[in-house]
Amino acid sequence: MNRIWTSTIIRIFLWILLVAFIGGVAVYYVELQAGNRQFGSLPEALWWAIVTMTTVGYGDYIPQGGAGRVLAVVIMFTGISLISFLTASIAAGSVARRMKANQGLMPIKVKNHIIICGWHHKIEGLIDAFMKIDDARSQRVIVLINEESEERIQSLKAQYGYSHIKYIRGEFTKEIILKRAHIDTARAVVIFPTELPTGGANDEKSILATLTIKNLNPQVQVVVYVHDQATISHLHRANADNIVLADNFGSFIIASHIMNPGIPQFADELLSASSKRHFQRVPIPQDFVGKSFGELARHNRETEGWLTIGLYLEEEQQGIGSFLSADTSQLDAFIERKLREAGRSLGDGSHTTVEVNPADDQIIHEGQGALVIP
Repeated sequence: MNRIWTSTIIRIFLWILLVAFIGGVAVYYVELQAGNRQFGSLPEALWWAIVTMTTVGYGDYIPQGGAGRVLAVVIMFTGISLISFLTASIAAGSVARRMKANQGLMPIKVKNHIIICGWHHKIEGLIDAFMKIDDARSQRVIVLINEESEERIQSLKAQYGYSHIKYIRGEFTKEIILKRAHIDTARAVVIFPTELPTGGANDEKSILATLTIKNLNPQVQVVVYVHDQATISHLHRANADNIVLADNFGSFIIASHIMNPGIPQFADELLSASSKRHFQRVPIPQDFVGKSFGELARHNRETEGWLTIGLYLEEEQQGIGSFLSADTSQLDAFIERKLREAGRSLGDGSHTTVEVNPADDQIIHEGQGALVIP
């Protein structure tokens, strides 16, 4: 579509130049023979032809002879037609591009964005959490890749802002679709299993999508939401960075509402994106490296009013070979073959380890950060 649109505009523009050149040369010689010396040179005649075609009409040069005026009329109508056609082509191309973009059929130019693959009823809540938690939410762009209806996507765009929500229509396991979403410059990818009309969800696509994404951009963080616990081991082998099991806390929260009232409300306060007291992670000042956790906790409490509840550390992930060696299933063999064909050892990336409520005398190491409740 882009090539056709561009080539059409170029052809029309070349026709305009050709008509201006032929018309200017013709009027120059006709007026010269008629004794009109206003057109003192060929460049002046070409200038007159262009001004005439665009209907500007400065009046600095006027054909005097009958033949010159006939040529002027022809140039006027031809110019009006060609320029109108050019304007209409540009407008039609722009409208077509906008319509294709709204339908998710155009590549997008973004970087440091978050990609959400698949469709799930939790997507709206996830987007809401991103917008409320992210400090850079004014610049954050979320790209959705799915095959939902245009009306549903437009509703999300209207709710969260057209500059924040972008859309790519297609199957998120395909490389061409992921490249349209600029997977190479993405900050992170969240994969949701597509919900089935009969209930439940299909986790198998999440494994293939993780493999494809990691082959295209090994450094991007991939978080996968799964329904079937049996899928988790396969996703680890596909090098998923984080895996969230559906309703992992649901049973506990439901039971606590009955057996331990207050705990669900407390958990909601800590986990809600709209709460001012939700969990946060903060960097540890360099001055505290080598000091004890107790000193850091007292400092945060006295200076910031934070309750420091733990430490985290991002470190290199273990290679995938150790996982594959003990499993001979067909799926594992397929994963291993695809990764070896791509020339990857799957040693890239990192994972996060967390220590909750460490001892007061535990020493803080380089690279660690703090988990706090404001």
